[in-house]
Order: sequence, then structure tokens, then C-alpha cells
Amino acid sequence: IIPQISPCAAAPGIEFNRKAMKPRGEELIANGKDRSSGKDAARTCLALALVLVSSHVLNADIFPAVAQDLPAAREISTYGGVAFSVFLAVAAYRKPSLLRERFWFFACLAATAIAAASLYGGIDGHSSLMLAIGSPFGGIGGAWVSVLVGVSLAQRGLKHAFVVVPTAFVMQYAAKAGIHFLNSLPIEASVALYATSLAAACLLARPDARSVMKNMRDSDAPDVLSITSPSSYLPFSSLIFVSILLFNIVCGYSLASSEAEPSFAASMASCIPVCVVFAAAMIRRPPSLDASYRTAVLCIIAGLLCAPFALPALQDQIGEQAYVALLSAGSDLFNMLAYCIVASIGYRNKLGAVFVAATVLAAQWLGIGIGAPIAQMTAALGALSSLWTTAAMAIVFFSFNYIGLRNFSFDRAVETVLPAHADENTGDESTPENTIAPETKPSRAKSANTSGEANELGMASPAAATQPVIDPIDEACSSVACACNLTNRETDVLRLLARGRTSPFIQEELVLSRNTVKTHVRHIYTKLDVHSQQELISKVEQRKTGLE
Repeated sequence: IIPQISPCAAAPGIEFNRKAMKPRGEELIANGKDRSSGKDAARTCLALALVLVSSHVLNADIFPAVAQDLPAAREISTYGGVAFSVFLAVAAYRKPSLLRERFWFFACLAATAIAAASLYGGIDGHSSLMLAIGSPFGGIGGAWVSVLVGVSLAQRGLKHAFVVVPTAFVMQYAAKAGIHFLNSLPIEASVALYATSLAAACLLARPDARSVMKNMRDSDAPDVLSITSPSSYLPFSSLIFVSILLFNIVCGYSLASSEAEPSFAASMASCIPVCVVFAAAMIRRPPSLDASYRTAVLCIIAGLLCAPFALPALQDQIGEQAYVALLSAGSDLFNMLAYCIVASIGYRNKLGAVFVAATVLAAQWLGIGIGAPIAQMTAALGALSSLWTTAAMAIVFFSFNYIGLRNFSFDRAVETVLPAHADENTGDESTPENTIAPETKPSRAKSANTSGEANELGMASPAAATQPVIDPIDEACSSVACACNLTNRETDVLRLLARGRTSPFIQEELVLSRNTVKTHVRHIYTKLDVHSQQELISKVEQRKTGLE
């Protein structure tokens, strides 16, 4: 939090301008300094635990009862959440003004209430229509709260996330054990617990989301900032998002293809890897993102290898429970990793926290929404078809991870994300200190006026009137362009970037399209070996100092 100057401190008769005193987005850039308190981390941890508990109650208690009248309710809810997550991701990237937190807060609380009432009424009255109405609203409410929790995690950073996330999962396991000892809850209690958990999580995560969304609306849209700060935002095609999608396709398929209900012992066994991560975090030695991903992959591959033992024809209960336990462990480990990725990327560039959280959630739910129907279709074709499909899934999954991700590192990908400094890309036409903007170069009229003033003072100034004024920024840019083999047009773009100009200004000044400017900026960054506009400005300043 940036300290604000009190209006009382302004001199009498001078209007206080808070906006001018504090650049927009400045409080979002922590520059690596951890500003989270233990109280904030505990609030985020409780919010995440409530989201996990609500998801467990929905999938373990409510949807099985709903499936008696509407088998497709789970898929309807999932795709409703996917559609809303995609909307949030696109809005956060292209038009943040749509993300008015107060409006969506009340809208999604209403969606959760509608979902709870419709699901309970549909189960009690065996009404397929009410269940069909409530299912998508449940997905929308759950997606919004999950994104809010992701944004709240982004305020904590990876260091806190490796403690907060495992702790929340351990709390979820404790809640699952408590529900088990109660011999399952009545449907009324399940629906009430589901709705109140989501509402409470929303209230806990709301303060962080409110501040982030407000500053997003006050800044340029990420699709504008990404032109001059391409390293600040991951594209939709990033291997991080592709990995999350494929992983959840395999998990959704594998868990849906199992006809056996996990026993209490299998459920508790699946929490062992999570408890190991929790213990490691408590002793200040959390694993890296890559190590967490590899562990989750090993659990999923081991579970897929146990698939033949889970066939109903074999009646091998140990094989069935091992299959479910390994897949559940891998799924939980990967969900923990996804939350940590959101926390790390969102902390490094807080203007992109909503976009990352929504995109990760959309990839997770879309993967489950693809994998589960595949399992249902193959199960209808017989056990042999399911076995062959499982083998194909294992081959694709194995090939992607050990060939497609051979040279990819989650840790390195996250480290390349740089903050998008909103105060440098707000569209303000002011120039950096000690620089001269192109439109403010001394004109001929101004030179003549200067000459006249000199003559009135009795000073000889013919040379001053005819000698061209050399802009040190232009001279430094020309030197950098020559050293890095920039083209003429790239040099023009470099001169504007070195003055802190934004992409809309560059487009208008040079009469270029948005994509053309984006291409030039990408080429300039590659040739200069920089990753942000601030690094480019620093490099030009260094060259200017050397020339002086």
C-alpha cells in the first residue's frame, strides 16, 4: 500500500490532486517486496479452503442426487462455469471496464442463491426443469468465487502460496473426514453448506479483488500494455495453459471412468502427497513448480497403469482403490500447482491477476468437461473400449510431458513475466524527465525568437540560429539502432518507446496498425535483448550517458 498524502497537508489555496500525486497502478507493482501480513494470508487460506469444501460437497453429495433426474447436470454446470471464466479472461484482457466488482459481487451471490434454491427444489420435487435452471447458475457463481480467490492469492505471492495452498487442502481433508464420520449429510444440509461456503469465500477474497479490479479499470487494457510490455502477459496458447487443459482432460476422464466409490482409506491415502508438501512448506523448504508438476505427473501415470486392475470383471478392490487414490492424489497436487502458478504470475504482474486466474480456471474446467464425457461414451461401448481409450490417453499424456515439455520449465516461464507498469503506459502524453518529445523539438520560429532575444542583449548569435539542435535521446537511439541493426522504421519506434510512449500514441504518430507496432516492438526487444519498456529506456539512458 502506498502512503497517501493527506488533503490537510496541502497549502491553503492550492487544490489537492490525489490522482496526480499517486500514479495509477503504482500500488500494484510491489517490485519483489512482500507486503502480505499473516492476517491476510490466513484470510486467503480460509477462502480457498471454503471453495474446496463447497466443490467437494457439490460433487460428492449434491450432483449424485441430481443425476437421478438430470444426468447431464454436472456437465451443464461445468460448461456454464467455463463460459463465464472465458468471459472474465477476455474482459480482463481487452476491456477491464466491464469488471465492476460491486456489480459482479451481487450478481454472482444471486446466481449462487438461485442455484442452491433450484437444485434443492429440483431434487425434492424431481423436477428436471429446475435442475437445468440451477446447474449453470451454480457454475457461474463457483467460477466467480474461484477467480476472486486466485486474485487474492496473487496478492500473497509464491512464497506465501506454498504455505497457504497446502494448508487449505489439509483443511479440506479435515472437513471431508468430518463429513464422513457424520455418515453423509442430508440434502438440505449439503445444499446449505455449499451455498454458505461459496458466499463466505467470496466475502473473504473480496477486499483484494476490489482493489485490483479498480486499478485495472484506471489503467490501459492489457491488450494495449502487452504491445510495449510483451513479457507481462502470457498468451492463451502458453504451454502453461495447454498443460493445465491436457492434465485435467486426463484427470476428468480417469476419475469419471472409475465406477468404484473411493473408500475412506483411499481418500485419506490420496492426501499423503499433499501432506508432504504441507510439511515441507512448514519447514521453509517448499518444492519448486517443476518438482510439483513432475510429482503430479508420476501419480497420474501410476494411476493410469493401475487401470486394468480397476476393471469390474477382475473384482480387485485393492486395484480399484489404488487407481482412485493415485488419480485423486495427482489431481490434488496439480490443482495445488495451478493455484501456485496463479499466485506467482499474478504477484509479478498484478494488472494481469484476473486474466491469469480466469484463464487457468477455464482451462481446468474445460479439461474436466472434455474428459468426463469421453469416459461416459467409452463406458457405454464396453470395458474393452474403456481400456483401449485409457491406453491412448496414457500414451498422449506421456508423450506430451516427456517430449512436448522436454525443454519447458514452469519456474522459468513464471520468472519471465515482468510487471506492466501502469504509470508508464497510462496513455498520458507527458514525457520522462530530461527528455524531449518529438513534437516539442525546437522549431524554426522558436529558434528565430531566441536569436532576436540574443541580438537585443547585444550578443552575436548567427551560429546559434543556424546550428541544429541535437536531441541526446535521438542520438542515443541512433547509436543503439546502429549497434543492434535496427531498420529505419524500428528506429522510429525505438525513439518513441525510449520516451515512454504507449502503443496507441505510436500507432497515431507513425500511422501504423496495432499489429504492425506489435511486430516492430517484438523485433526491437529481441535485438536489444530486453523484456520490457523500462529495460529499453534504461538501455538508451546508458548509451546516452556514454555518449556524453
